[in-house]
Amino acid sequence: MKIEDRTGEPLSVATVTVGPEEIIDLLQGLADVVEGKRPHLHFSQSGGPQLVVNLAHEGELDAIERQMDWWIGPLILAVVVLSVLGAITLLRWAAGLLS
Repeated sequence: MKIEDRTGEPLSVATVTVGPEEIIDLLQGLADVVEGKRPHLHFSQSGGPQLVVNLAHEGELDAIERQMDWWIGPLILAVVVLSVLGAITLLRWAAGLLS
């Protein structure tokens, strides 16, 4: 997710306060963007702040997001394998103490 100002500069923090009806409108609008029924979502207050949501396409992901896809799976697999090996070793050690 990228949060940017009008000039395209990244924002570190953004706070959006909405009411119950606005949440429903926001969710319905986001669903329309994902389904391709509308090109983007635009909320605005008269004379005030605006919120624009665009759907990112695969080619728009930055380098970190693209790299994360290939290493996170093997990392999780390695953690699971090492956890299972550690549990087996611990059980064999405990069984050795009991016998």
